[in-house]
Amino acid sequence: MLIQLPDTIKDLYFVGDVHAGWNIVTYYIRQYKIKDSVFIFCGDVGIGFESLMHYANCVVPQLHKTLKKFNDIFIWVRGNHDDPSYFEQRLIDTKYVKCVSDYDIINVCNLNVLCIGGGISIDRQFRMQNDSVSIVRYMKYHNCDYQTAKLSCLKSYWPDEPVIYRPKVEEHIDIICSHSAPSFCYPNDKGGIVKDFAAYDSELLNDIDNERAVLDRVYEDYKNEVTHWYYGHFHKNQMQTINNTMFKLLNIGEIVRHYSDNNNTL
Repeated sequence: MLIQLPDTIKDLYFVGDVHAGWNIVTYYIRQYKIKDSVFIFCGDVGIGFESLMHYANCVVPQLHKTLKKFNDIFIWVRGNHDDPSYFEQRLIDTKYVKCVSDYDIINVCNLNVLCIGGGISIDRQFRMQNDSVSIVRYMKYHNCDYQTAKLSCLKSYWPDEPVIYRPKVEEHIDIICSHSAPSFCYPNDKGGIVKDFAAYDSELLNDIDNERAVLDRVYEDYKNEVTHWYYGHFHKNQMQTINNTMFKLLNIGEIVRHYSDNNNTL
């Protein structure tokens, strides 16, 4: 789906994982008086850990106070710590705050930004166990059956979290914004904490390889047109140019203004 932003939007920013810390960004907007801009979040927005009513009645109206004042827009791309249904169904879709689906295209400032969500949770086994415990507790407290409890409990893990591949779109793509990244981008190994979690999850390393292989295919589709690729997920700050494409990994809460030839981090 092509999403055309208003002509009043004159500037483009990308944001690293905020894990429900949206106020980090609204603070920067107020602090630096950033107006007429769109902020595209590279996943792990933190959506799905509360009810839809909570977001509709509390979170979004609070964000609107700042965004409306400065004529700014938040675009949320799904990460592995987001409920995919919010993005697939666009459950949050207001003038100033939007959840976008995988492979939606944002047209802004004469640029097309392709949004690709999803990623593997390295701690998924522990999240699934915690969710199971929550369901059992709900059953006992509410004296209900398993299915009722499962539907009623809030989750911390969603099995449909992985990145999915879709064939190349017809539109020319200038920028890709994803949560994870191709295999040849930083980080290039699976050391440290990943191997620790893999000791309890026999399929983890293979699934991570598959995730990044999907984005390798995406890169092959768009490598002759994409000039910039922004991503999060890995909680580091890194920038590298590969075959004329600048790959920018954003750290937690990092905000970067897009320029055609370089970047400025707030």
